[in-house]
Amino acid sequence: MQIAAFFLVLIIAVTGSSPASAHRPYFTQVEKIQLPSGEMGEARLLNGDGILGPDPVRVIIVDAHGRLLARSHKTRSMVLSCWEVRRCLIFDFSAGKILDPTPSSFRSGPIVPGLSDHERDGLWELENGLENWGFSRRDPSFREKLLGYQAMLSDKIPEVVFSVVIGALCALLGAGVIVIKRQPRRRYFETFMAALAIFLILGMGLFLILVSGFFGLLGGLTLAPWLISVCLGGGLVFGGTLIRKWIRTQTSFQ
Repeated sequence: MQIAAFFLVLIIAVTGSSPASAHRPYFTQVEKIQLPSGEMGEARLLNGDGILGPDPVRVIIVDAHGRLLARSHKTRSMVLSCWEVRRCLIFDFSAGKILDPTPSSFRSGPIVPGLSDHERDGLWELENGLENWGFSRRDPSFREKLLGYQAMLSDKIPEVVFSVVIGALCALLGAGVIVIKRQPRRRYFETFMAALAIFLILGMGLFLILVSGFFGLLGGLTLAPWLISVCLGGGLVFGGTLIRKWIRTQTSFQ
């Protein structure tokens, strides 16, 4: 029933959504970057509206006067991490690529609206479309992967914590299944009730995994960080159980 209710809510959300209800584009991160001319510009992450999925995101570069110089392609998950004014890591997690600014392909585009809320209506044209320029894509090095995932996880702490909690709950449900299976049963009715309880517990676990995956997707988590977070929650429960058993064993010896 819970799984059916979950999908019913999704269907209602899809049928009830319309372009008029789409939220306006918005910037989630702005970093200072030094341009080839020596002046300071900005790298900004521009997000659209993904309705039921994650909001699509692209990175843009503007000069000191707010004029558009570069605009990347749209993607589902992107991280912008700058540790020096000359160096920024732009990681497209959906494609597994690093985006390097390419000054030779920069253009002198229109003035980009500012960061205030009342200027967001002017971002529609900038967010729409597939045209992109000013960046080249390449495979990341091992160090860049570590830096990218570190920046991503620090930016997605609520989604990670939620996935860890779901993983811990699923581990507890799994422990409940083991306890039920080990209980002795002498009657067919007891066996039937135990099988029904196991079926319901497994269904609840599947429902929790679906919910975690759905909200992880909405939050922009890719598959690997989501799986690691869920497994971490389960590992914490498993490790806590082993520690508890070890403590009981040591106490009984004493």
